[in-house]
Amino acid sequence: MITKFPLIPHLQDNKCYSTGRSIMNYYERYLNGDYEQVWEELQSLGSAVRQENHFPLACEIAAETMQRVRRNLHIIVSRLQAMDYVFGTYPDGSTGYFTQGPLVPPSEKSLADLAELEEQIGPLPLSLAAFWREVGIIDMVGMHPAWPDNLDPLVINEPEGAISDLENRLWLVEEEIDQSARFEAGLAPDEFHKDNVSGGPAYSVALPDQSVDFVLLNERHNVLFVPYLRMAILKWGGFPGLDRQQGALEGLNYLISDLEPF
Repeated sequence: MITKFPLIPHLQDNKCYSTGRSIMNYYERYLNGDYEQVWEELQSLGSAVRQENHFPLACEIAAETMQRVRRNLHIIVSRLQAMDYVFGTYPDGSTGYFTQGPLVPPSEKSLADLAELEEQIGPLPLSLAAFWREVGIIDMVGMHPAWPDNLDPLVINEPEGAISDLENRLWLVEEEIDQSARFEAGLAPDEFHKDNVSGGPAYSVALPDQSVDFVLLNERHNVLFVPYLRMAILKWGGFPGLDRQQGALEGLNYLISDLEPF
């Protein structure tokens, strides 16, 4: 049975932004290019983003954002393939890494898993739910003979992994999860495991979470998920570890040219 969460006391109406002749709501502002500010304002609402006067627009913005993310990732993956980047192989050339592919769209099973996760643990951040609904899976672990390792390629796994983490926790404590307690669900291997090196805990999300966005736990930048995707995709072509590399990566400008802002 799906958990029912009470509505929060009414706050002020959806904040508007004046452009002189017209007043735009959050979604219209987003489409007009006010990407970062709109997400920041929605995040500042906390759980109030789920109120009736905010929720529909927040869902539209989350969906629109992740549709742009998917289009950008499709371009990057295609460009990497043209550059002879080998997906599914560790940077040291070793095999044994399991992947369904670099960009896998949502399936009936993954959407059912998403619904089950929400039923079992409670609300998911709108950004994460939208990613799983609009993008599916991104797994850019791979190798290029001319590139260094430690590039921390972008990976976001399907909701099945989060369900597995939840089941493991239930098995360990042998009792039902307290809905007031949060647990960390893994979303991706850490930067070391992506290089076939024993490392730290998985990049994770703390659930439940009624906010529009969430901090990607255990990831060194310590930023919210949407800014993380913005940095990883638009600035580094899917390889956020590049910010610690000496010199420019061959082909980076090609990877990020003409991507769609979000």
